[in-house]
Amino acid sequence: MDTDRELQFGPGMRVQRLAEASFLVAALFTQDVRLALVTFTLTMLQALSPRWVPIALVVASIVRFSGQHHVGDLYFDLRGIRGACVISVVVQGLGLALVATGYPRVGFIILTVPTASFLMAPTLGFCAGCWFYVLGRDWMASRGWLRRASDELRDVTVDEEGSGHQPQLPAAAQR
Repeated sequence: MDTDRELQFGPGMRVQRLAEASFLVAALFTQDVRLALVTFTLTMLQALSPRWVPIALVVASIVRFSGQHHVGDLYFDLRGIRGACVISVVVQGLGLALVATGYPRVGFIILTVPTASFLMAPTLGFCAGCWFYVLGRDWMASRGWLRRASDELRDVTVDEEGSGHQPQLPAAAQR
Protein backbone atom coordinates (compact mmCIF):
# COMPACT_ATOMS: atom_id res chain seq x y z
CA MET A 1 0.00 0.00 0.00
CA ASP A 2 1.33 3.43 -1.00
CA THR A 3 0.33 5.25 2.18
CA ASP A 4 0.87 8.78 0.86
CA ARG A 5 -1.18 8.05 -2.27
CA GLU A 6 -3.98 6.50 -0.22
CA LEU A 7 -4.02 9.50 2.14
CA GLN A 8 -3.77 12.00 -0.71
CA PHE A 9 -6.59 10.69 -2.88
CA GLY A 10 -8.50 8.13 -0.82
CA PRO A 11 -11.35 8.71 1.64
CA GLY A 12 -9.21 8.23 4.78
CA MET A 13 -8.42 11.88 5.50
CA ARG A 14 -12.02 12.88 4.93
CA VAL A 15 -13.17 10.32 7.47
CA GLN A 16 -10.43 11.50 9.87
CA ARG A 17 -11.67 15.10 9.63
CA LEU A 18 -15.30 14.08 10.09
CA ALA A 19 -14.37 12.03 13.18
CA GLU A 20 -12.47 15.00 14.63
CA ALA A 21 -15.43 17.26 13.91
CA SER A 22 -17.78 14.75 15.52
CA PHE A 23 -15.84 14.78 18.77
CA LEU A 24 -15.85 18.59 18.81
CA VAL A 25 -19.56 18.80 17.99
CA ALA A 26 -20.28 16.33 20.79
CA ALA A 27 -18.13 18.41 23.15
CA LEU A 28 -19.98 21.58 22.19
CA PHE A 29 -23.41 20.07 22.75
CA THR A 30 -22.57 18.18 25.94
CA GLN A 31 -20.15 20.81 27.30
CA ASP A 32 -17.80 17.90 28.10
CA VAL A 33 -14.27 19.07 27.43
CA ARG A 34 -12.92 15.49 27.46
CA LEU A 35 -14.45 14.92 24.03
CA ALA A 36 -12.60 17.97 22.70
CA LEU A 37 -9.38 16.55 24.11
CA VAL A 38 -9.70 13.59 21.72
CA THR A 39 -9.65 15.93 18.73
CA PHE A 40 -6.88 17.99 20.31
CA THR A 41 -4.75 14.83 20.64
CA LEU A 42 -5.47 13.72 17.07
CA THR A 43 -4.61 17.18 15.76
CA MET A 44 -1.41 17.35 17.81
CA LEU A 45 -0.29 14.01 16.35
CA GLN A 46 -0.79 15.42 12.85
CA ALA A 47 1.13 18.57 13.74
CA LEU A 48 4.07 16.35 14.68
CA SER A 49 3.79 14.22 11.52
CA PRO A 50 1.14 14.37 8.79
CA ARG A 51 1.27 10.58 8.57
CA TRP A 52 0.15 10.08 12.19
CA VAL A 53 -3.52 9.90 11.31
CA PRO A 54 -4.83 6.73 12.97
CA ILE A 55 -8.41 6.93 11.69
CA ALA A 56 -7.31 7.75 8.13
CA LEU A 57 -4.80 4.89 8.13
CA VAL A 58 -7.44 2.39 9.25
CA VAL A 59 -9.85 3.62 6.57
CA ALA A 60 -7.06 3.53 3.95
CA SER A 61 -6.29 -0.08 4.82
CA ILE A 62 -9.95 -1.05 4.38
CA VAL A 63 -11.07 1.16 1.48
CA ARG A 64 -8.44 1.32 -1.25
CA PHE A 65 -8.07 4.23 -3.64
CA SER A 66 -9.52 3.15 -6.98
CA GLY A 67 -7.09 5.13 -9.11
CA GLN A 68 -9.64 7.63 -10.42
CA HIS A 69 -9.44 11.17 -9.12
CA HIS A 70 -10.00 14.71 -10.23
CA VAL A 71 -7.73 17.71 -9.70
CA GLY A 72 -10.08 18.97 -6.97
CA ASP A 73 -9.68 15.71 -5.04
CA LEU A 74 -6.21 16.63 -3.80
CA TYR A 75 -6.54 16.65 -0.03
CA PHE A 76 -3.28 15.51 1.54
CA ASP A 77 -0.26 17.79 1.41
CA LEU A 78 2.60 17.06 3.82
CA ARG A 79 3.53 20.68 4.52
CA GLY A 80 0.03 22.09 4.38
CA ILE A 81 -1.49 19.54 6.74
CA ARG A 82 1.23 20.14 9.34
CA GLY A 83 0.89 23.91 9.12
CA ALA A 84 -2.89 23.74 9.34
CA CYS A 85 -2.73 21.36 12.29
CA VAL A 86 -0.27 23.60 14.16
CA ILE A 87 -2.70 26.50 13.72
CA SER A 88 -5.57 24.26 14.84
CA VAL A 89 -3.62 23.07 17.90
CA VAL A 90 -3.06 26.69 18.92
CA VAL A 91 -6.74 27.59 18.50
CA GLN A 92 -7.95 24.43 20.24
CA GLY A 93 -5.39 24.92 23.02
CA LEU A 94 -6.64 28.46 23.58
CA GLY A 95 -10.25 27.25 23.74
CA LEU A 96 -9.39 24.39 26.10
CA ALA A 97 -7.33 26.71 28.31
CA LEU A 98 -10.22 29.13 28.60
CA VAL A 99 -12.58 26.30 29.57
CA ALA A 100 -10.07 25.08 32.17
CA THR A 101 -9.61 28.56 33.67
CA GLY A 102 -13.31 29.15 34.22
CA TYR A 103 -14.43 30.74 30.95
CA PRO A 104 -16.32 27.83 29.37
CA ARG A 105 -18.63 29.91 27.18
CA VAL A 106 -15.78 31.77 25.47
CA GLY A 107 -13.69 28.60 25.29
CA PHE A 108 -16.42 26.61 23.58
CA ILE A 109 -17.13 29.51 21.21
CA ILE A 110 -13.45 29.47 20.17
CA LEU A 111 -13.67 25.68 19.69
CA THR A 112 -16.38 26.23 17.07
CA VAL A 113 -13.74 27.60 14.66
CA PRO A 114 -11.79 24.33 14.24
CA THR A 115 -15.08 22.44 14.36
CA ALA A 116 -16.35 24.37 11.35
CA SER A 117 -13.07 23.87 9.51
CA PHE A 118 -13.06 20.13 10.23
CA LEU A 119 -16.61 19.93 8.83
CA MET A 120 -15.92 22.08 5.77
CA ALA A 121 -12.67 20.41 4.71
CA PRO A 122 -14.09 17.01 3.73
CA THR A 123 -17.49 18.26 2.59
CA LEU A 124 -16.74 21.53 0.77
CA GLY A 125 -13.01 21.14 0.19
CA PHE A 126 -12.10 24.32 2.10
CA CYS A 127 -9.78 24.10 5.10
CA ALA A 128 -9.42 27.34 7.05
CA GLY A 129 -6.16 26.19 8.64
CA CYS A 130 -4.66 25.36 5.25
CA TRP A 131 -5.75 28.73 3.90
CA PHE A 132 -4.17 30.62 6.82
CA TYR A 133 -1.03 28.50 6.56
CA VAL A 134 -0.60 29.21 2.83
CA LEU A 135 -1.41 32.89 3.30
CA GLY A 136 1.11 33.24 6.14
CA ARG A 137 3.80 31.20 4.38
CA ASP A 138 3.56 33.27 1.21
CA TRP A 139 3.41 36.55 3.12
CA MET A 140 6.63 35.65 4.98
CA ALA A 141 8.29 34.49 1.75
CA SER A 142 7.40 37.74 -0.02
CA ARG A 143 9.23 39.66 2.70
CA GLY A 144 12.27 37.39 2.58
CA TRP A 145 11.66 35.98 6.07
CA LEU A 146 11.18 32.47 4.76
CA ARG A 147 13.10 30.61 2.08
CA ARG A 148 11.14 28.49 -0.34
CA ALA A 149 11.63 24.76 -0.48
CA SER A 150 13.41 23.21 -3.45
CA ASP A 151 10.20 22.69 -5.40
CA GLU A 152 9.41 26.43 -5.39
CA LEU A 153 5.69 25.69 -5.62
CA ARG A 154 3.30 28.17 -4.13
CA ASP A 155 -0.43 28.50 -3.91
CA VAL A 156 -0.59 32.28 -3.74
CA THR A 157 1.47 34.47 -6.06
CA VAL A 158 4.02 36.60 -4.24
CA ASP A 159 5.98 37.77 -7.30
CA GLU A 160 6.62 41.35 -8.21
CA GLU A 161 4.14 43.14 -10.42
CA GLY A 162 4.68 42.57 -14.07
CA SER A 163 5.91 38.99 -13.85
CA GLY A 164 5.67 37.17 -17.15
CA HIS A 165 3.27 34.42 -16.11
CA GLN A 166 0.48 36.69 -14.91
CA PRO A 167 -1.86 38.30 -17.42
CA GLN A 168 -1.89 42.07 -17.30
CA LEU A 169 -5.04 44.18 -17.46
CA PRO A 170 -5.29 46.10 -20.71
CA ALA A 171 -4.65 49.83 -20.53
CA ALA A 172 -7.70 52.09 -20.28
CA ALA A 173 -7.34 53.12 -23.96
CA GLN A 174 -7.44 49.45 -25.07
CA ARG A 175 -10.67 48.65 -23.21
